[in-house]
Amino acid sequence: MELKARDLIAAGWHEGRRLGAALRRARDLEATGLARPEVLSALEAEFPNQLPVILPRYEPAPLAEAIEAENPQQAANVASARTRMTELLHVPVVKRGVIMPDACPAGSAKATIPVGGGIEVENAIIPGAHSADICCSMFATFFPANHPVGEVMDHLQKLTHFGPGGRPRGQQWSSAVLEEPVWDNRFLDGLRSRARDFLGTQGDGNHFAYIGKIQFTESQRAAIESAGYTDLAEWIVRRDGAFNVLVTHHGSRGLGADLYKRGQIAARKWCDENAKDIPDSAVWLPGDSPEGKAYWDALQYIGRWTRENHSLIHDVLMRRLGQRALVQIGNEHNFVWKRGDSFYHGKGATPAWQDKEGRPLLGIIPLNMAREILLVLGSNNDTFLSFCPHGAGRNLSRTAMLAPFKDAEGELDPARVQQVLAETTGGLDIRWFCGTPDLSESPLGYKDATKVKAQIERFGLARVVGEIQPRGCIMAGEQEEPYWVRNRREKRASHKGERRDANRTAEL
Repeated sequence: MELKARDLIAAGWHEGRRLGAALRRARDLEATGLARPEVLSALEAEFPNQLPVILPRYEPAPLAEAIEAENPQQAANVASARTRMTELLHVPVVKRGVIMPDACPAGSAKATIPVGGGIEVENAIIPGAHSADICCSMFATFFPANHPVGEVMDHLQKLTHFGPGGRPRGQQWSSAVLEEPVWDNRFLDGLRSRARDFLGTQGDGNHFAYIGKIQFTESQRAAIESAGYTDLAEWIVRRDGAFNVLVTHHGSRGLGADLYKRGQIAARKWCDENAKDIPDSAVWLPGDSPEGKAYWDALQYIGRWTRENHSLIHDVLMRRLGQRALVQIGNEHNFVWKRGDSFYHGKGATPAWQDKEGRPLLGIIPLNMAREILLVLGSNNDTFLSFCPHGAGRNLSRTAMLAPFKDAEGELDPARVQQVLAETTGGLDIRWFCGTPDLSESPLGYKDATKVKAQIERFGLARVVGEIQPRGCIMAGEQEEPYWVRNRREKRASHKGERRDANRTAEL
């Protein structure tokens, strides 16, 4: 009897796309008079990547938790983050994982890495573990502390760009990063215009431009110098420790989102052909495969593009103020890093290991718009994958957080929103680029910053060597709904109401 698909599956073959090709080849071999055992042996030799099928591991890989819940709400948040992370740790290429003090769920889909999550992965890149906001990162410029905050904020609001989409035609920025010879990479092909469109933009959600002021102490200067950051230490001496600081937070915008989509499709295809029962959030590309190498190269370009995006915004502000950047530092927290033979993935996790020169990494951790931004030296604590948190995180989703501030019709009360913002950000120059405040991005939307700081110390994740105190902050805010979107939404609601009335009439 000729071989059937079920016969190959029973012999251990994966029920994937290659099965059809293997079955056709099996029938060709059978036609030559080979016996079934010989046919199966020949197939294994001709399709070396088909067997064995890669399956999820029975027991999850180890999970370390650098977080402590202090009330039922926090406990529920941690439990949800732990559930998603445990699902991810069943994926065979994941060696171990960690959740940070800012941990909170990033979605309900199986194996979705939570915010504040990090994993060590063996010879593989998991697009879902760095998320669509690739290279979401921090960047800080230290400059002389001799400008009124209102002046700085006025310039900053004019030069930056928040909200959906890129810069309008005719207002786009240029940079050498757009001219790099990367566009023949299969994952970047056709995206050059996207790279140009989004240069000089910051997006929406929790991304921001923050103006602060810092006064370093002598002990902080000594720690920075001892860690090997002599340039910053020397400027601290020359400026008596006092600086204004611009800090920006954003990712790679639509360019990175497009790369993520392509990486996700390629990873899904590879896992469909070589593995079984792998959730969408956890599909991977082997690091040593042609696809994996190309994706890695594309990620490196996205890292360069994003840092240039930060740098351009900072440089324009310095020119408007007639100043120059004294020191600039930055770090990613949504990315993939190669360390030894492993790929470390962070979704809202700040690298806290040592750089190539043996220095502890100098990182930037924001807490909320009305609190200090921390400068930290990484502790290289391998127990927690040498990560530290990327911010304060949330205990509630945006929807749940906003619920108590809505009226019976489900609308936010503008007067109450303004009252809450005045109470939580009093004395600061807070601006919303799109015009309407977003209460979910106020300090009320985030975990207690003091407790997050305490857990950084308690778990030995990093050492605080400076605190940038807030003076002003720009965020996207809520964009006014375009009339065509409002009309479409109201039309759908009307049709739903008509169908509901018709159903009730039919029931009567």
